[in-house]
Amino acid sequence: MKTNAERARARLTLTPEKEFNLEKDGFIGALYRPETDEYPGKAVIMFGGSDGIYNLTKLAAEQYVKHGMTVLALAYWNEPGLPDGFEKVPVEFVEKAALWLRGQGFEKVGLWGISMGAELALLAGSLMPELISCVTAVCPTNICGQGFIKKKSIQALECSAFSWRGKDLPWVRLKLSKIAIFRDSLRERSVCMRSCYEDAVRNAPEKAQIKVENINGPVLLLYPEYDVMWPSELAAEKIKARLKEKNFAHPCKCVSYKYASHMLIPVKSRSTVMFRVERKYPKQCWESDMDAFEKTLVFWKEVW
Repeated sequence: MKTNAERARARLTLTPEKEFNLEKDGFIGALYRPETDEYPGKAVIMFGGSDGIYNLTKLAAEQYVKHGMTVLALAYWNEPGLPDGFEKVPVEFVEKAALWLRGQGFEKVGLWGISMGAELALLAGSLMPELISCVTAVCPTNICGQGFIKKKSIQALECSAFSWRGKDLPWVRLKLSKIAIFRDSLRERSVCMRSCYEDAVRNAPEKAQIKVENINGPVLLLYPEYDVMWPSELAAEKIKARLKEKNFAHPCKCVSYKYASHMLIPVKSRSTVMFRVERKYPKQCWESDMDAFEKTLVFWKEVW
């Protein structure tokens, strides 16, 4: 039986112009350039979530490249030499990739991330306003969360999921419970970790909330109306309210979907079967995936 990584690899159709390695470049990534550049002077760094499948990130990146955007697909964990869990993952991986792109003459560098990748995108954008000028966060969170590893089961760590300049970023404790995850997943008939995050999203101390107001450019948030994996719709409202309170100087657009899962990407993946809404409404969910994809392209063209 093929693994998810093997299935994703089998469907890759583009050859990267350049591949980056940890020893030489300080990060692992793959640069893709479109045949026709529809976004001159712009490039996007893309990264996935806690599935850890780098080839799935590249597969998603290909869809945007085919529509004219230069994309650097970035691996930040679960590859040789990188952290094997969310344990003080260095945000500097994003910084190194952004600096390389700026060195190649790209005037604008944006970020696209999903799930834990959305957490990373919002964190990186807030920490590097001089380098990053747009953030697209798919199924976002408003907090920097507790570190964890996924071996035979999920295990909480006494540290932050992400680090910056060698130090833990301020983090909020999660209610990671194998029993609760099993119970809620049975009830929802989907992989469900919502209860692990809900209190943290609602009540995180100020120090653990992502300083999204420091992002130096427009922000696009895309998410399901009800996200069983974590409460991304609540987090998006928290982000929107924070930006308004802080008099954010740039546009922020929020788009929610009734029929969508935590895999709100323009790629058909077997991972979607983990979610009941995807099994029950596959056509509507795919339409939501493609609408989010198209709205992202328009946002990058007209707002960024």
